[in-house]
Amino acid sequence: MSKSKNTPRSLFITVACALLVALSIVCGKFLQFPVGEVLRFSFENLPILLAGMAFGPVAGALVGAAADLIGCLAVGYAINPIITLGAVTVGAVGGLVYRLGAKRSLCLRVILAVAAAHLIGSVVVKTVGLSAFYSMPLFLLMLWRLLNYAVVGAAEATLLCALLKNKALITMLSVGSRAKKPMTYDEAVAYLRAANRAFCKPGFDRVAALCAALGDPQKSLRCIHVTGTNGKGSFCAMTASVLRRAGYKVGVFSTPAVKELRESLSVNGEAIDRESFAALIDALRPYADAMEDKPTEFELLTAAAFLHFHQQRCDIVVLEVGMGGRLDATNIIRHPLLSVITGVALDHMAYLGDSVESIAAEKAGIIKDARPVLYGGGDAVSVIAAAAQAVGSPLYTVEYTSLRVKSATLDGTVFDHDRYTDLHLSLLGSYQPRNAAVVLRAMDILRAEGLDISDAAIRDGLSSASLPARFERLSAAPPIIFDGAHNAEGVAAAVESIRLYFGEQKVYLLTGVLRDKDYRAIAHSLSTVAARAFVITPDNPRALDAETYAALLDERGVPSRAFADIASAYRAAAAQAKEDGVPLICLGSLYVYASL
Repeated sequence: MSKSKNTPRSLFITVACALLVALSIVCGKFLQFPVGEVLRFSFENLPILLAGMAFGPVAGALVGAAADLIGCLAVGYAINPIITLGAVTVGAVGGLVYRLGAKRSLCLRVILAVAAAHLIGSVVVKTVGLSAFYSMPLFLLMLWRLLNYAVVGAAEATLLCALLKNKALITMLSVGSRAKKPMTYDEAVAYLRAANRAFCKPGFDRVAALCAALGDPQKSLRCIHVTGTNGKGSFCAMTASVLRRAGYKVGVFSTPAVKELRESLSVNGEAIDRESFAALIDALRPYADAMEDKPTEFELLTAAAFLHFHQQRCDIVVLEVGMGGRLDATNIIRHPLLSVITGVALDHMAYLGDSVESIAAEKAGIIKDARPVLYGGGDAVSVIAAAAQAVGSPLYTVEYTSLRVKSATLDGTVFDHDRYTDLHLSLLGSYQPRNAAVVLRAMDILRAEGLDISDAAIRDGLSSASLPARFERLSAAPPIIFDGAHNAEGVAAAVESIRLYFGEQKVYLLTGVLRDKDYRAIAHSLSTVAARAFVITPDNPRALDAETYAALLDERGVPSRAFADIASAYRAAAAQAKEDGVPLICLGSLYVYASL
């Protein structure tokens, strides 16, 4: 970090520590309760402990030393080097223990820091100094001071817990606790990965508290909130592309990221840069660390997205639900421009329910009072309709009868729908014209909400939309396609697309799957179009191992080989596809794409 950036922070820390020195002296003078000539209850260590916790052990030690020496001179006490050492020890030990306990809850960190600081600094070191100075029995004096600081420490810990939950104090803590240089991108990613590792931890309390500490940036955003079992990513990509062509500054939050975590946050089609992403995580880290119930990785990422889009002054945010809807972290927004449910099918059944109706009810949880909702259609429409009616929200659906595909090649799709003719769609996949029909209906609704979206913007936006890892062509000779299909319905759509583009020709597969998916149904579907499979274990804790999946595909008539890693599997599959002139389809999990 440059000197110009370091100087203001150093000045702030210096001033804050000077104030804490003064406060310690005042506490030693006025917040003490004498018990005889030598013994007393005192809160002079409270500012010293706060300095150590807020700015680190060195700052705590310096404040302790300065407070004792200046306090003695001010009051007229003789300076006792051992007692000064005790004050230094209180600040240093308190700050060190507080920092070492970074993964524990705030209150536990404070209790451990106060207890260790007083046990070593107040009960041991200072008692030795007092015993020598006043010629008192060391053991009896130490016993008394142990009881004394058990009471004082309990009071200090209670007060410090309350103080360190305060937004202003947390800000001070963040200034002091950062390293001399800002968090790097790799450090930011590591921090997120080390967060609460629960895959699904429903509820809003954590993300709401985190956003509140950041000033509730989500309240300034106009959001299009999108959920659905499949098609969310395609809808978000096409919608954002159209709105950009219409002249709006558009933020998109979409997970999981394909290759880098920062790709989940983009503005006008550009992912946030590494330095800015790290700065976002650095800004919210102290608030997250201070929370008793730690936020999950997705909750941290959601809060970071809201803050980024607020800072970028986005006109519109296309906000994709992580999973479900009702209890998803993104659902803290209250007044969306439009809520969209692209469709409902069986997925994440361990978390959302074991029927289409129960899953639909979870996804319908994003519907807000009197705000429009668009349903892409399919089963459980009655569930969506009932949820919309319950909160007075107008429900819109999509009419597909006028949808007609005129041509479909690996160079794109031309189709007609409703009053539009010869629309060109850049996204590949047999399912994309239906996704585009949902987007066209959404544009009608958004126009009614006051957005200025021309037909030209719609045409240009659909034609230029891009979405990595969704039936994306990676190579032309041989054709190598990657598709992020990861559940039974998505894979069935991918199989339909394979037939659309390659007819009766069988293809080679590079595939892996997560064990919490219906991988038996997926294997059966793929066996109808596959001549051979190169099987890997996705880099995910929920992955099904390659050997098990390969054996399952073998049983269904697809010769399969399990590989130890994705890179070697891809090399082997691509080489074999080129040699045999056979298309290669890579699918099963977005986590595979990140490793190609």
